Amino acid sequence: MRRSFLAVLLITSLCVIATPAQSEVVSADTKMTLVKTITGDISPKSVRSSGSGLVSAHNMMYRHSVTIYDANTFELLKTVPDSVQLSQYGYSKYSSIYKGSPVEGCLFT
Repeated sequence: MRRSFLAVLLITSLCVIATPAQSEVVSADTKMTLVKTITGDISPKSVRSSGSGLVSAHNMMYRHSVTIYDANTFELLKTVPDSVQLSQYGYSKYSSIYKGSPVEGCLFT
C-alpha cells in the first residue's frame, strides 16, 4: 500500500514539473502599438489591467501612490495614496501618518 502511494506521488510530482506555464497571449502572435502616452505626477514601475475596464499604475516608491485609469478613455479615475493614519482604524497609540511603498500590484476581479 505504501509503495503504491509513493509511486502515485512520484508520478504526480513529475507531471506537475513537466507541465509548462500557461500564458494569456503568445507574444509571437501579437504586436504592441503605442495608443496614448499618459503624463502627470506619475512614475510607474508596474502597470496592471483588470480586464474589466481599469488600469492601475503602481508608481515608484518615492511617489507614494497608485493611480487608477479608465482603460477605454485613459482618464485618471483616482490617485490612491499609500499613507495611513492607524489611529483611524483603532490603533490609538499610533498617532502619526505612516507611508508605504506600493511598487508592484495585482488586481482581483
